[in-house]
Amino acid sequence: MMHNIMTATPTYAHHCRRAVGLSIALLSLVIFSSYAFVQPQHKYHRTQTSSLCMSYTTHQIHQATLANKDDIIDRPTAQQLVTNMLCPPNEERSRTNAGVEAFGQDTHAKVITKDDPRNEYTYGEFPFDSFDLLVDLAAGYVDETITQEEAGGKRKKMIDVGSGSGRLAFYAGLTRSDWDVTGIEIGHQLHSLAVGSLQRGISEDLFQPIDDNNTSGEEAQISFYNGNVLPGIDPYFQNTLCDNDTVQSILSEANLLFAYSTVFETDSLQSFNPALGAMVLSSKWSQTLASTCQNGVVAVTTDRILNPDHGWKLLDRMDVDNPSVWGSVGYISVLQK
Repeated sequence: MMHNIMTATPTYAHHCRRAVGLSIALLSLVIFSSYAFVQPQHKYHRTQTSSLCMSYTTHQIHQATLANKDDIIDRPTAQQLVTNMLCPPNEERSRTNAGVEAFGQDTHAKVITKDDPRNEYTYGEFPFDSFDLLVDLAAGYVDETITQEEAGGKRKKMIDVGSGSGRLAFYAGLTRSDWDVTGIEIGHQLHSLAVGSLQRGISEDLFQPIDDNNTSGEEAQISFYNGNVLPGIDPYFQNTLCDNDTVQSILSEANLLFAYSTVFETDSLQSFNPALGAMVLSSKWSQTLASTCQNGVVAVTTDRILNPDHGWKLLDRMDVDNPSVWGSVGYISVLQK
């Protein structure tokens, strides 16, 4: 089940050209976002208050099941539901604004360079079809790593690391009924947008809410948590709603990780692995996820691989469409402790 992992290996120059394209995309993001900071926030069509305007101490439902579990939602329909109802185009500016929360007001005076550490917190929207290609490929490897005893009727768990406004988590939850999907986002505003969209889906009878006490006893099919995947204090988001122990516990149960890691920090000692033909993620990502996640977890990363030095074995790679950065490479890795 290998897809061109040893052929047509990208060169370092190829990745540098992609980095230039990424820098242009980030510059456009800054220009757009700087303008948007002074614009009034859009209201939701079907709710009276935008989640960005809600007090962050206000109780918000952050987990739900599908209202009609027996209904099969095909992928084109799910894309329409996410694009038009849950994360509509008229809120794109709000999503982009939220994605530069870490920069504060710096965007008015400075250009974001490709090596700015705050790039990891910026917001981008990965194409649904490319997500399907990568997750379908990875899910095949998940099925190979889970034994019948381990499965035991349990639902599989997928985590979107850096889930933003919840767009991909919603889509995965709607189209993969045998998975429980969790989005973990460190940004306060992006997380608030996600739970606001979840509330809208509940209002439209797309989802059935689950309260914090889970009095119904049902497992959440879609959940959102505001927390830091990396242990320790984050310099830009020091106060998240979830403590580190909660986030680490969620990660430890994952069967599949997805990370749109195109702008994540690369390894300081070896940013490019010539043998694998790929940029290498920083040890803060590779080592932390390896120490937290269970053996056999399968991870999808984009344009950067998890470092094999920390137990991640590269299984597969696939070129996929991603117009915002002139195409991406998806990497499928498995953790072997």
